[in-house]
Amino acid sequence: MVKYILVACGTSIATATVVATKLSELLKKNKIQIQIFQCKSFEVKSKVNHMNYDLVVSTTKVSGEKDIDDKRVIPGKSKNVPILNGIPYLTGRNVDELNNQVLEILRES
Repeated sequence: MVKYILVACGTSIATATVVATKLSELLKKNKIQIQIFQCKSFEVKSKVNHMNYDLVVSTTKVSGEKDIDDKRVIPGKSKNVPILNGIPYLTGRNVDELNNQVLEILRES
């Protein structure tokens, strides 16, 4: 089953591309089929209202996000979509932790 991921940053150019590449490598290695979309952080709310994403990975705060049970989410088309901080893919710090969170979310969805 294909998983849909939305990657967001301020301009949807450089950092979103780096994050999308890291996610693609991780999920290919773990044999999880994905389709990755990129957007600007202020577009996330609109995007999740039109498509059922399994995960949002963002390098900045997302317009419309909420904290539910100490987890970042954005209300989507049919469910709350988890949001993860993609900064570790840029800095190289805490990458294993982020990878584990990504895999856990996608395996549960």
